[in-house]
Amino acid sequence: MFEFLSKLHTMKPALIFLSVLGGFSLWIVPQWPSRLECKGKPLPIAMLPGPKMTGPSLPLRFGGTRPFPGPPVNSFRSETGFRLVIKSQEEFKDFWHRFTSQMPPDSKAPMPEVDFSKHMIVVSAMGQRPTSGPYQIFIDGACEVDGQVEVFVSNVDNPKCIGGFTTLSYPADAVLIPRTDLPVVFRENQISCADWKNFIRYD
Repeated sequence: MFEFLSKLHTMKPALIFLSVLGGFSLWIVPQWPSRLECKGKPLPIAMLPGPKMTGPSLPLRFGGTRPFPGPPVNSFRSETGFRLVIKSQEEFKDFWHRFTSQMPPDSKAPMPEVDFSKHMIVVSAMGQRPTSGPYQIFIDGACEVDGQVEVFVSNVDNPKCIGGFTTLSYPADAVLIPRTDLPVVFRENQISCADWKNFIRYD
């Protein structure tokens, strides 16, 4: 009996450590305040071809994660926000011309190659903001339901959130989803400052 109690005593710190670690692990996994269910067909989201980036991941609404918005399209100089669906090479060329028109010639990235027979591009741009953060916008879900495609866009757009630099920013995001001729409807979601801190996941 004494030997058992002695072992239990030595195990106590380890059990406490594992409990704390387990609680921390649950805390760092990104969670939605109210997770949505796709009542139709969830559609995969892929990033535009571009530089390989390392960094945090963001949760998708219907399971899994995606990279944080990055080059080539994580900023779009526009005073006002917009949502856009691009289904052809011609439309993409027009978009890319507008996207790069305000860039110095030596910093213009080549237009990514996209197979529009398989994919279409969905773009979300927030428009001009007074600082670099905590303004963010990202596409985090797509669902084919009731004869249309619903694309979910999440926004962190609260000037009271702390962070960022005092320089103008133009948050944007662009992703690939499977090509379809169904109408596309955008569903907007506002994320609070507190929730935003828990969404980012470092793998």
